[in-house]
Amino acid sequence: MNKIFNNLKQINWHIWLTDVIVLGAIVFALSLWQTRNMLDVDSSISVDKQLLMGLDGQISALIKPDKVTLIYFFAPWCQVCSLSIGNLTYLDPEKINIVRVALDYSHVGEVQDFANEQNLTSQIFLGNARLKQQFKIQGYPTYYIVDEHQKVLAKAYGYSTALGLKLRQIFSG
Repeated sequence: MNKIFNNLKQINWHIWLTDVIVLGAIVFALSLWQTRNMLDVDSSISVDKQLLMGLDGQISALIKPDKVTLIYFFAPWCQVCSLSIGNLTYLDPEKINIVRVALDYSHVGEVQDFANEQNLTSQIFLGNARLKQQFKIQGYPTYYIVDEHQKVLAKAYGYSTALGLKLRQIFSG
């Protein structure tokens, strides 16, 4: 009887492992498909002189030259953005610049309402159609990690967990 029970335990372990591997492969393939039209990793972007107005009225550069930057593009009407934007707080701002850029909003008040609902106190930039086109934004949220030389290190589209963001930070910085 013990031999049968041990064989069942071993079979269950192998089935679970197979299921996890298959699920991981599906998630990886889906991620590749979703990001197929985004900027390529290792490509360069040119945003040196591009200044954006923040929600607070201050004008600032999109990318600072001192360290790696994560650019989080969102739309205030996006439900997935509402769920994921809080995960950015788990990143270490000493190691990575975190930039939040609103796109596809009808008026600034819509972005302010979103910021208030999410209890965001950090700077939010007001993006435009040119920036959306430059970064090939096709949906929200879209993430890019860019180095000091404006080279794309990583990209993602859709919901990202706090753990997923931390892993991207570790592997790109």
